[in-house]
Order: sequence, then C-alpha cells, then structure tokens
Amino acid sequence: MNEVVTSAGGDGAVRYLELANLVGGCLFPTSRVVVYDGAGQVVGSAALVTQATCYGAPTYYLLATSAAVTRFGVAADRQIVPPLPADAGQACFVSSQTRYDCVRWGPVSTALEDFFGIGDDSSAQAAPDGQSLARTDHTNVVSADWSLLSPTPRGPNDGTPWTPPDAGPTPDAAPPADAGPDAGARPDAAIIPDARPVGDASDQRYLDLDPGGGALCSCRTGGGAPAVLLLLAAIALVGRRR
Repeated sequence: MNEVVTSAGGDGAVRYLELANLVGGCLFPTSRVVVYDGAGQVVGSAALVTQATCYGAPTYYLLATSAAVTRFGVAADRQIVPPLPADAGQACFVSSQTRYDCVRWGPVSTALEDFFGIGDDSSAQAAPDGQSLARTDHTNVVSADWSLLSPTPRGPNDGTPWTPPDAGPTPDAAPPADAGPDAGARPDAAIIPDARPVGDASDQRYLDLDPGGGALCSCRTGGGAPAVLLLLAAIALVGRRR
C-alpha cells in the first residue's frame, strides 16, 4: 500500500488507492485490495488482474474512481474503488488468504495486522478532504510509516507535506577574512650582510731550512748569545789569523 485519498473537493466520489512496487514483481488473479471499517468488517474489495501479470521497477498501480481520474488528470489501472471510510478505516493488499500489507487510519478499534507488520496495531492520522495518506517510510509500523501529503497519484510520495518538517539547522556563519597588517606596523628589518672577511695576515716569520732538510736552530746558548752569532764570530776570528 502506498497512498490513500478518501475525498477531494468535498466529494467522496473522488477517491483512490495506490500500490507501489519499487523492485518489480508479479500480481496474480488472487491479488486484490480489501477495505475494512474501523471494527475490522469488510467494506468492499477489488481484484487487480485477471491473469498473472509481472511489472518492472518501479511500478505504481492505481485504483481510482472516474471522478478521481478526472480531477487529478491521471489514468487508472482499475477504475473501481470500494468505499473508503473517511474517519476510521483500513485497506490491505491481499493475495490468496494472506494480508501482506495494510494501512490503518483514524481511531480503529479492531486492527487487522499484516504479514510484514505482525504485532503492530497502530494507526495513522485520517487524511482531511483533498489530502492524501501517503507512505513515507518502511518500518512496518503504520503510525511511523504514513504521513499526510498533497496527492501524487501514479508517482513517488514527494508532495508538499501537510505538516511541514522543521526548517533544519541554520548554516554556520562564514568565517571572517584574515586581517591585513596593521597600518602603523614597522616593516621587517633588512638582512644585514655578512662582514667582509679579513684576509690572512702576512707571515713575518721565516724558517730557513738547511741543505740537510732540518730547520736552522734558533736556540740560545747558556750565556744567552744565539749559537748562530757565536758561529759567525768564530769564523770571523779564523779569517783574521790567516
């Protein structure tokens, strides 16, 4: 079961029942829609097909009165709908002797459970004139799965909600842009270049090497005179004696 409209424009002749198969499947000669009152008594039923018929996905099967076809401008698969109690009623998709899926609305006193919702006796709110009771979820709890919407025969239940949902969270404010530098801020100081390297000082020392490869001794004698000067003095004396 997918959508129920019990009246529109104050006319109970404008009514329809819609089934939906979103995955594809087949209907059989024993497949039918049965309508009950709030006490669980049968109001009427309508067969869906005369022979086994398979459908692709998604399929919306519409049972609508001629008045509903005219008002909503849609074609119906069957132009026959049992009377639909406006205040309290039930409608079930039945095949053979099994109630596979049911919808209940209003103060139902005897709830007819279905194959997919065993243990659920809840009811949805009855749709006001001109509105539809539409399936919007698949938890198999009637009160949770059905909502009041604008009619959408032969299509998904995405009409205008009768009771609009919350507007949703307010989006976060955009973050402020990063502030630029202060007007009076001092610019970064320029990089100080490395000081010019000082050249190596000239070497004031020299080291004479003797022909044998050793350094000429610069040691002092016990009397304090350099050995080199003593050697030169000795050579000079020898030259005079000659």
